[in-house]
Amino acid sequence: MTHRIGIVGLRFGSHILRLMSEGATQSRFTLGGVCDVNPAFAAEEGAKWGVPAHTSLDALLEDDEIGVVGLFTQPAGRAQLLRRIIRAGKDVMTTKPFELDVAEAESVLAEARELGRVIHLNSPPAILPEDLRIIERWREVHDLGRPVSIHAAVWANYCEEADGSWMDDPELCPTAPLFRLGIYLLNDLGCLFGLPEEIQVMTSRLRTGRPTADNAQMMVRYPNRALGHIAASFCIDDGDRYQNSLSLHFENGTIYRNVGGLRLHEPRGEGAELCLVQRGTKGRQVIEATRVEEMSGSYQWGALADAIEAGRGIDAAYAVRLVDSVRILDALRRSQHAGAGVIRL
Repeated sequence: MTHRIGIVGLRFGSHILRLMSEGATQSRFTLGGVCDVNPAFAAEEGAKWGVPAHTSLDALLEDDEIGVVGLFTQPAGRAQLLRRIIRAGKDVMTTKPFELDVAEAESVLAEARELGRVIHLNSPPAILPEDLRIIERWREVHDLGRPVSIHAAVWANYCEEADGSWMDDPELCPTAPLFRLGIYLLNDLGCLFGLPEEIQVMTSRLRTGRPTADNAQMMVRYPNRALGHIAASFCIDDGDRYQNSLSLHFENGTIYRNVGGLRLHEPRGEGAELCLVQRGTKGRQVIEATRVEEMSGSYQWGALADAIEAGRGIDAAYAVRLVDSVRILDALRRSQHAGAGVIRL
């Protein structure tokens, strides 16, 4: 079964269109229209893909042949747009961050569940991707015990200038590197360990032309007393960007994902390299090591199509993960007004 999809918000949506055209998505989805508030941009993308171009969401929603909407607008106020889409009887794929307002996120997800509509994101994912499934399996099979210490890092090389977009506004893009890049790690950790009870954030501006930060770190404390550290930066140019590295230390072993400069395979690409280290009879021993192509953060188009065709709506546990992700973003926003103090979630 093929679903007709309309893409809304072409600043990022044009990137999604390119990815969809290059991947296996075409077997499940076909493009039915595009939409952007910029008329020239909408017309350009519409002509490029040979589909109708709209400048208002309502115009796209009037197309009865479009049953799915890819929503790629800024996160602030996204729940209002989602509400209009699901009330029009359409399902949704959207992108991180889900929303900035916790109450709005809870409300629109509850309405979507009541209406039987599907809303999926790339992060947090509706279904655990292969790398996170392996981590969960290793924890159980190898009796790793309680999590103790978590180290996560992601970086890239951005030399940005202010452009008047939401990314220039500290209220709409709080602690920017964590909000824009580190969110993948925050959501991964949420899938694995749940919602932290406390966070503390530190940021700096090294070379960005934006008024928002380009270097950030965050400490977290989990209810079981495990501690975590997440670093995100736009200031590192070493060719190893977007690795989303994890070092997960448990009582009885450590799991690494994409850590360090050495490679099992070169190039690493968009996949994940995973390694489990435990104490053996002769000391340190690599118990497991593998590489997977599916890493968290990717768009699970197949899972979206499956959910629509099965009429599953939104799983209750997934709705909780989505709201928890927004709770963390709200804590990031509050941290900017607390003098780098501890924020309780």
